[in-house]
Amino acid sequence: MRDFEDQLRRALERKDPSADFTARVMARATQPKKPLAWVSWRSWAAAGLAASLCLGALGLEVEHRRKVEQEGKAASAQLIRAMHITSIKLQRIHKRVQGSL
Repeated sequence: MRDFEDQLRRALERKDPSADFTARVMARATQPKKPLAWVSWRSWAAAGLAASLCLGALGLEVEHRRKVEQEGKAASAQLIRAMHITSIKLQRIHKRVQGSL
């Protein structure tokens, strides 16, 4: 363990920069920056993936709403039919009651 600590201490010792360090830093700082092609490609791919996910979620939501609307229409039709049958039966009962009085 002591050997590892010695190696680490040597690696982290302060070292003076080389003589041309300032010149190299200044030369790189003045160079125009080039956009990296892979960064552009990745950002477009990420945007495409995000758009695909959004469109997929939107499609699922539209399908869910359509299904709920169809179920509502079916329930409404059943209710109207039940009300119609009830009305017919009540009319028959009303006629019987009227006939017996």
